[in-house]
Amino acid sequence: MDHALSASRVAMQPDGSRLIKFFFGEELPFVSHGRGVFVYDADGRRYLDGCSGAVTANLGHADPEILQVMAEQAERITFAHRGTFHSEQSEKLAERLGTMTGYPYVFLCNSGSEAVETALRLTLQYWRERGEPDRARFLSHAVSYHGATLGGLSLSGHPQRRWVAEALLHGFNELIPPYAYRFAEGRDDAAFTAFLTKRAAEALDSHGSGAAGVVVEPVGGAAGGAITPPHGYLPALAELCRERGLPLIADEVMTGLGRTGTMLASQHWDVRPDLVVLGKGMGAGYTPVSAVLVSEHVVDAIAAGTASVTNGHTYGGNPLGSAVALAVLEAVESRDLVANAEARGKQLRAGLEALAARHEVIGEVRGLGLLQGLELVSDPVTRSPGVPVGSLTRSAVLAARERGLLVYPATGGINDAILVAPPLTVTAEETDLLLELLDDALSAMGQYTRARA
Repeated sequence: MDHALSASRVAMQPDGSRLIKFFFGEELPFVSHGRGVFVYDADGRRYLDGCSGAVTANLGHADPEILQVMAEQAERITFAHRGTFHSEQSEKLAERLGTMTGYPYVFLCNSGSEAVETALRLTLQYWRERGEPDRARFLSHAVSYHGATLGGLSLSGHPQRRWVAEALLHGFNELIPPYAYRFAEGRDDAAFTAFLTKRAAEALDSHGSGAAGVVVEPVGGAAGGAITPPHGYLPALAELCRERGLPLIADEVMTGLGRTGTMLASQHWDVRPDLVVLGKGMGAGYTPVSAVLVSEHVVDAIAAGTASVTNGHTYGGNPLGSAVALAVLEAVESRDLVANAEARGKQLRAGLEALAARHEVIGEVRGLGLLQGLELVSDPVTRSPGVPVGSLTRSAVLAARERGLLVYPATGGINDAILVAPPLTVTAEETDLLLELLDDALSAMGQYTRARA
């Protein structure tokens, strides 16, 4: 290797770093430590974590109970491959997840993207065990995000994340999104639900015996910003799947385990998907861990056939990750954090609605519990996003950070939006502070933020 050439390439990044970052040359603060809902940078500046990192740190930072479990488990054993050993920690985690959610089977993974891939592969295996190997077409929404792997990206309606890999991806994202602000075209909720359901039925039927299942975010996350479907849509979609014998897969990587004020967001509509994907808040930022909750009939088909699953990743279900995730779930239950998410979510929603009345850059407030989204517009009449699309999102994120508040960018390529999603441990006082900081940030967005009369 030409070491001189290697060194010159390192210098291409303005800061001389060898670490490949999202945006070359972007200057970000160095993180130092976190305490509760606050994060501190290396210069000692404090930030209220108004988005739980990436809607992940559900217990906040440096939780002493979780840190103790991490240390104790690390002293025992951190890794054992599940092809060689079973572990008490993973068994207990699966039992707790099943008890909390009502699902009989659990498959453990590392990340949300891996869990989405696993749900797809389990569904494909389900059909092959049943003697229908041609069923390989999944359907998902045209505005959505399901992960960074090729299967997850094939499901995702997120042009900014798809474009590099487009040649390798499937076009699964063909369903009209339940995104009333941009797609209802004047229809009320009932009419929009009927329209979405009709078009979804047509799409499913167009694939006939090739259809494998439907993947949906009960509340949209990174693409669009807390897109919340009209009330009847998710039940109608579930019924379409039942009528055709197709599995419904809920991607609850962002919404699951209390984030929206219920254990699973699907429960807001009394829907029980056939498979549910969990991640993010399952490890709460303390460990990479995720899971797929699986219904009886899916596992029964596999058990009656090959009785084996070839899915899996090296670190999936490792003892350390399982022990930490179990401690996180115990904290969610013992501290009644689902109820806190509901209560603080109502407070947050009321505050965001009040901000929307003062800042015309906010086109819509939407979401459930502590997963709230702000649609940002350059013109409230035409509902136009920023020019270019994403510019308002970036302005809001930067303005908030400068004022000590972290929010999450959620532009999906056709809109501007941010997510406001503090840890489930957030207090009423901290929620008020979040709203105060966000108010200041919105006021600082210059030409895009003009106070309403």
